[in-house]
Amino acid sequence: MADSDRPLPPKGLLARSLKLLGHLTHPETRSGKVFTRAERGLTQALSRVSASPTYLRASGTVLRHGLNARIRRNSLVERALHTLRLPTASEVDGLRDQLRRVNDQVEALGSQLEVVVELLQRQEAPKAPRHNVDPSAGT
Repeated sequence: MADSDRPLPPKGLLARSLKLLGHLTHPETRSGKVFTRAERGLTQALSRVSASPTYLRASGTVLRHGLNARIRRNSLVERALHTLRLPTASEVDGLRDQLRRVNDQVEALGSQLEVVVELLQRQEAPKAPRHNVDPSAGT
């Protein structure tokens, strides 16, 4: 059986969808020409709207109201947590940072103690033979 006689493997849904999308948006097809014209028109309209002072003022107002609502909601949640005597997220974050700093300090202290122990062992090493007197040697 020659390679040209073999049936083509079935295409997956994604491959078929992408091929269809490519055909629909290709600039030489009728649907592609409509798509291109619509895209240009929408791009021009959106560029005019996005530069409009009215749109900028309205979008700024919407964003400000959204952010203010978020701030009020967070404040209410924190007050409710305080009322229930539970820690807030900001308090937990603060405690996590403090615990991390304490952990770093403990590790540094452990390293310093290891150095001190090594120095003490070095100082004791020369003295050790002097203190270990053989009892049979003296008699």
